[in-house]
Amino acid sequence: MFKLLIYLFIVLTFFSNCNNGATDFEKQAELQYLDTLNSRLLFVESLLKKVDLSDIEDRKEIIENNLLFCETKLKEKDIEPEGEIERTLQEYKGLGKLYTYTISNYKPIVMQLEELFIQVKTLKESANAKDYNKDIFKQYFNREKADVLKLYDLAINTLNPCIETESVFTRRQQEVEELAENLKK
Repeated sequence: MFKLLIYLFIVLTFFSNCNNGATDFEKQAELQYLDTLNSRLLFVESLLKKVDLSDIEDRKEIIENNLLFCETKLKEKDIEPEGEIERTLQEYKGLGKLYTYTISNYKPIVMQLEELFIQVKTLKESANAKDYNKDIFKQYFNREKADVLKLYDLAINTLNPCIETESVFTRRQQEVEELAENLKK
């Protein structure tokens, strides 16, 4: 009888250790999933650091004023822009639209980023504490993952073009200012 109790104790200990191993493995996997979400959020944060909102707002205002001046002067002189001048003005207008889009999405991106950092941190703390089972974690994780990916796509489509068009703005700005000087004469 005593041997049977020892055998039963060993079997129960073995199975309880196996269960803890699975729990530890699940915990590590959950934490890795959350680290992946966190790295996406850090990337969005790095894009935000590369875009100065006040600079973009200033550029938008400059573009609007220069376009208004050039278009007014072209109409006064009854000149229809063609060729390179037309392409320059169209690209300049496109930059203005890009900056308008960036300005309208910048603050929502910042707010969503802060909120998602908190949510992922909270979910990570819960994963460490194993406050819930695997299915509940999946539900929360999938919801956070969808929100993070949505924010990531918005940031890529909003902030990245601003960063990439830096040299285009500089070149077009100079060309439009030269056009404006010529139209003053």
